[in-house]
Amino acid sequence: MLLHQKIIRNYDRPGAVLYSLGRRGESSVYWAQLGVRILLPGMCRMVPSTLLGAVVRFGVFEFDLKSGELLKQGRRVRLSGQPAEILALLLRRPGELVTREELQQALWPADTHVNFEQSLNAAVKRLRHALGDSPEKALFIETMARRGYRFIAPASAPGQSALPSTQPVHAVNSIAVLPFENATADPDADYLVDGLAEAIINALSRLPALRVLARSTVFRYRGKPVDCRAIGRKLSVSAVLSGRVSQRGDELMIGTELVEVQSGCLIWGEQFSRKLSDVLLIEAELSAKISEKLRSELAGKANAFGTARQHTQNTEAYQDYLKGRYHWNRMSAEGLQKSIDYFEHALRKDPGFALAHAGLADSYCLLGFFDLLPPAEAMPKAKESAMRALEIDGDLAEAHASLANVLKVYDRDWLAAERRYQQALQLNPNYVHAYRGYAALLAATGRFSESIPQIRHANELDPLSIVVSMEMAWNFFIARDYDHAIEQALRVTHFEQEFPSAQFILGLACEQKGRFEEARAALERTFAGSHGHASAPASLGHLFGVTGQTEEALRMLDQLNGLASRGYVAPFWHSILYAGLGDADAAIGHLERSYAQSDVWLVWLNTDPRLDSLRADARFQRLLRRVGFGAQAAGA
Repeated sequence: MLLHQKIIRNYDRPGAVLYSLGRRGESSVYWAQLGVRILLPGMCRMVPSTLLGAVVRFGVFEFDLKSGELLKQGRRVRLSGQPAEILALLLRRPGELVTREELQQALWPADTHVNFEQSLNAAVKRLRHALGDSPEKALFIETMARRGYRFIAPASAPGQSALPSTQPVHAVNSIAVLPFENATADPDADYLVDGLAEAIINALSRLPALRVLARSTVFRYRGKPVDCRAIGRKLSVSAVLSGRVSQRGDELMIGTELVEVQSGCLIWGEQFSRKLSDVLLIEAELSAKISEKLRSELAGKANAFGTARQHTQNTEAYQDYLKGRYHWNRMSAEGLQKSIDYFEHALRKDPGFALAHAGLADSYCLLGFFDLLPPAEAMPKAKESAMRALEIDGDLAEAHASLANVLKVYDRDWLAAERRYQQALQLNPNYVHAYRGYAALLAATGRFSESIPQIRHANELDPLSIVVSMEMAWNFFIARDYDHAIEQALRVTHFEQEFPSAQFILGLACEQKGRFEEARAALERTFAGSHGHASAPASLGHLFGVTGQTEEALRMLDQLNGLASRGYVAPFWHSILYAGLGDADAAIGHLERSYAQSDVWLVWLNTDPRLDSLRADARFQRLLRRVGFGAQAAGA
């Protein structure tokens, strides 16, 4: 301890250089055990021993100051020798300039004959390579020209908050939460990893001052290399959150990184280690930390965020819910049935789980709209589930939107549906599904000047979603803006050439423009990829009818009747085909059956251009009034 005492006495002299610490190459671990922070071999300062031997966290990295081991999201990164020593020096003085002279004395003492400039540059280059950093767009190590280097990212010891970056961070008013990387080596854990990112999206979406991109846009980057700044620029957001999830036994390791796009600064990064049974707490913890980092940039408007709500205490129920949403997002018959099974599993474990009730409502509603169940069977179940969700949690945006969907397409209570959509958007200003549903309601009732801005806003929140882009094309078609409908449908086919719904709207719009050959080509592509949905033969038959190809139209009618003999087909589709053939009696007869069966497709009775040939018929006008529309077509 005599040596230790000598160090303390010398440190009392500000700026003292101490050469009495022993031989060059002495282990820094030895000095750390004495409570000394090593700046240079043969040169040191006293610091509190609690700051030594700690694992320093920055971004997705951890660096052990004792062992010199560098981990990236739990994986060891090859780093040793002079690059590791440079990193240690920089991390011990975050935000401060470490001069080239100090580095020379630390790594290349006076009695060592080396080409210092070349060796230092090579060591820093290797360090940057290990960190994935660059001098032009520095995230971690900033070059101070001809002076030295500075560590600029937030850094923290375990249990401490990250230190602020020394780089200026521009105002953050929009964010993309990228799908987390599943590094568990278990593809069955996709639902958990995807659900974590989706839960953070949903939590941050409640912030009124923050634009949060929707799941379907960001999840197009699932399984692809992550370049946060490039993705952020493409999506026109100011910040990007990425993460990685790995698992050891029953423990989850989650590494996260929040990057400001314009400057490339790391706003915040942290690693979490939690039990799998604590998955309920992870999303709340992550969301709260991210919100806190963004709070100052949102000018205090994030106060309402407070603490994230925990919708269930049952971990197994929550995991079933995540699996249900995972399959619901597949938007297929098989996926919807699996989603219902998982939501019901969740509710058996926790009957008071409001989100699972809302998920069940959404699944049954889609079953009715996809003609996979008769509406009289699917929609009452959807309504019951949505109402139960609201009884449990009246502030759940998802439940308000779920009920609005049923009120719109089944009850046809336009005013009540509109109030529910507005309530959902007040509770969650970034809820894309509410904007989509509200836009459809406005379009169905002929309020096109209001519907188009709503679907455009949905597109701004979810710019890479082909579903939202397709629905924008549909809104243009219903508004009789056929040129924009064609343009938007073609834009969708640019991303996915054979997407049936985009080809469907392209065909309908071209038909209304009199471009019949293009319409036929698009609708035939729709027919080939429709997986047996009645809309395809009905719409192609309508085209054949209006162009005088009666034999071809009747062939499509046979196809439609064949589908009806094997399962439920909405009568609305027969009316579309008969309207094309000019058979008003058969068309209106099927619309009457649609009304009797509470056909969800009857929501478009007021504005679908393909029914214009029927609008002067008194029977059609009476039906409009019974459905709740005015006595004339809104778009005619």
